[in-house]
Amino acid sequence: MNPGDAVRMEYIRPGKEITYYEDDFISQDTVCLRTHKILSQDIVERLSRALQEQNLIAADQQVLTIKKTYFFTEAFNILEFRGSNEKLLGYYSDIGEPTIQIGPAEFQMTDLFLDIWLHPDGRVMELDWDEFEEAIRSEVITSAQAKLARDTMKRLLAEISQGTYPAKYL
Repeated sequence: MNPGDAVRMEYIRPGKEITYYEDDFISQDTVCLRTHKILSQDIVERLSRALQEQNLIAADQQVLTIKKTYFFTEAFNILEFRGSNEKLLGYYSDIGEPTIQIGPAEFQMTDLFLDIWLHPDGRVMELDWDEFEEAIRSEVITSAQAKLARDTMKRLLAEISQGTYPAKYL
């Protein structure tokens, strides 16, 4: 693949519909896949409003682009949300199974519900514990997947407090 080629991500949330994302390819090696997306105006408005409602971004901020790093051996991804002039609005990580390649330009990630938002000023928010606990209760994730998610959340929080996440992965 060449920079700018389309990459398709099959994003699985157990017990829910599969979502497909199409992004622009940046690079791929044995460690990760990197993509970039310039958002259309309707997605800018919808996504920005959702992030504002969760107090992840300020009321006057809008997400215009997202740079994504999907790992082949790590149980999370890193999404860099950027606004005007490429200003960093925050880092978001879905905790899930490592990404797998299922075709020449097709990849798959299974989300395990827990998420982290890291504000540019270093404040961190743990997200979706309620959805995670419900997924365990309703048995849409296995005990092994639940352990992977909890262990990964704990590790990433430790790395944030040590100042190594996300820099060591980007």
